[in-house]
Amino acid sequence: MTQFAFIQSLCPVALPDPDTSVLMVPFDVQHYSPMLFAKLGIEMPEAIRRAVCKRQAEFLAGRYLAKKVQMSLGVMPIEIAIGDSRAPVWPSAWTGSISHNDSLAICAMTPQSYEHEGVGIDIESLIDVDRLSEMKGVVVTEKELAALPSNVQNLSGLMTLLFSAKESIFKALYPQVKRYFDFLDVAFLRMDDQWLYFELNTKLSDTLLPGLQGKVYYSRMDERVLTFTRSEYFI
Repeated sequence: MTQFAFIQSLCPVALPDPDTSVLMVPFDVQHYSPMLFAKLGIEMPEAIRRAVCKRQAEFLAGRYLAKKVQMSLGVMPIEIAIGDSRAPVWPSAWTGSISHNDSLAICAMTPQSYEHEGVGIDIESLIDVDRLSEMKGVVVTEKELAALPSNVQNLSGLMTLLFSAKESIFKALYPQVKRYFDFLDVAFLRMDDQWLYFELNTKLSDTLLPGLQGKVYYSRMDERVLTFTRSEYFI
């Protein structure tokens, strides 16, 4: 078993945000071994040591990618520790975000221009049609569903986008909010060919107030969706 059977070629990802660097990498859980942490120069936290192999593999792929993004930016790579609410701890003056699904990891990193600035990136496999009813009232409201395009042909794809976008919003705003907040604290308004638009329903911080609107970039990739946002998109 080699690291190359587990981690494959790095792929740069273009976003409509020139300040943010993004890399993606496919990984194969079937070729994972705990020994790869040492081979790839990544420390295994105790919480991950107790986790199942799938979670260990995802964590390793994400942290390896974070190391590569730092190197690509000329930043002396540090271990990206697990902080409060499992949020990654980034180098001083930088902020970033990590996401993964069963076989892909993605990492975004950008200079931090003000305190508590954040970015959020998320990648999701399409949600099974049979699970869509479970999302109503938990991830989205009837009002949000009514705001979806009237000519919906792929409800699974759109619902996956909304779920992923709200995950990205949480990651981007967490440095300001410093606590978990609910999917329904953010409401979908509308979408176009590149952006999803949202509005805050509740007060999340002294500056993140009800009625504040923001946007999330999205892209479809075969049977997956990618979403990305920044805290400055909600100012």
